[in-house]
Amino acid sequence: MYQRIFSSRFFVLVLFAMFLLAACQPQTPPATQEPVASPMPATETPIPVEEPSDPNMLQSDILLDPALAIDADSMRVNQHIYTGLVVLDANGNPQPGIAESWTISDDQLTYIFTLRSDAAFSDGSPITPDDVADNVNRWLDPQSPLRGTGNYETWQQVFAGFLGEEDADGRPVSPVDGVQKVDFNTVIVHLNRPVPELLTLLANPAFAVLKPGSLTDGNYGMISSSIISSGPYIVSSWTADSLTLTPNPAYWGEVPQGDLQFSFR
Repeated sequence: MYQRIFSSRFFVLVLFAMFLLAACQPQTPPATQEPVASPMPATETPIPVEEPSDPNMLQSDILLDPALAIDADSMRVNQHIYTGLVVLDANGNPQPGIAESWTISDDQLTYIFTLRSDAAFSDGSPITPDDVADNVNRWLDPQSPLRGTGNYETWQQVFAGFLGEEDADGRPVSPVDGVQKVDFNTVIVHLNRPVPELLTLLANPAFAVLKPGSLTDGNYGMISSSIISSGPYIVSSWTADSLTLTPNPAYWGEVPQGDLQFSFR
């Protein structure tokens, strides 16, 4: 069934609680000891965003690029039109999204994701391991050709930093080392230290999979761009006054019934 991803408020509160727990952990042991597997240290606590009184009203400058959007209105729309490798159920437990299954290595440093054979973008093209790898590299690697000029604040908050950045002791700040395509339906995410909550973190709406070919013009997610969906809805109309989402017939899950209508403040 179509799983609703976090509402923006729920996501921010969960992430805030996660960072509080991380901040309360004992200090890192001396360098002579084996490091203890733990969540990444908190970097900057996000400020909770108030939910609007009318859920069908949006600010006019929404950004339909989940990797770059940080406001509640944009995230509320993005969770309808995009999907990631993993989604969360009503109890906050990781469930299959674009990935139908996954395997975790014994040392918890390798996550092997098997993609759904019927996963597709709204233009009908299949979602491939190359697409997933391009998205992960866009978030992680400042040298990615799809990077653009965005700050990728959510990735930085959740995963502490980007590829090539090191702490004062010369250790990578991000636990994510990279991503690897294996074959036609398999992709691997490599870590440099265990992250027990990785699946939950990847279910963040910011880490949804977008079509890489649509990200090359530098204005994706704006009103003038052509939005290609990986989720249950597509953008059928976007004007200065309103936004209309309609069911995505190419969606791999249960296609929702009826349109979603939003107006701009």
